[in-house]
Amino acid sequence: MSSLRLRHHNNCPRCPVIGVEDIPGEEFFEILSLRFNIAVARKLSASHDLVRVEPLALARWLQHARILESHLWHLPTNAGHGIIVTLPAGCGKPVIDGNHRAARALRLGEPFFAVELSESETLELLRLSMSPAIADHFWKRMLASRPHPDDQ
Repeated sequence: MSSLRLRHHNNCPRCPVIGVEDIPGEEFFEILSLRFNIAVARKLSASHDLVRVEPLALARWLQHARILESHLWHLPTNAGHGIIVTLPAGCGKPVIDGNHRAARALRLGEPFFAVELSESETLELLRLSMSPAIADHFWKRMLASRPHPDDQ
């Protein structure tokens, strides 16, 4: 019996696995204890206008993102915009979709565009991505926190 050997496009661990494109699966972005469902985020952001992300703010964020340098250079040039969420109490605006696209744009000196979800939309996204009780728990903790100077 032969075994099916799956491999990633470009032999890159960040690229899709060849042969599983039709297998349904959820894509999530996780930061600390927060979990964002990317498909839900795309639906919530569908009617928003794109904004150009300030390069200095993008560079500050990307210092904390996990970027695989080799993945940057084989991303499709038409991969699209990013999605940014707004955390409460000045806790920051993380890029939850498009970090590698943003890093490549920054390195090439090109503009990066994203959709920015408001605080209320971010809370709705968290409630749909996690359980509402868990999302509300972490949201309340963020509301009670003080922002870090780098999150501004």
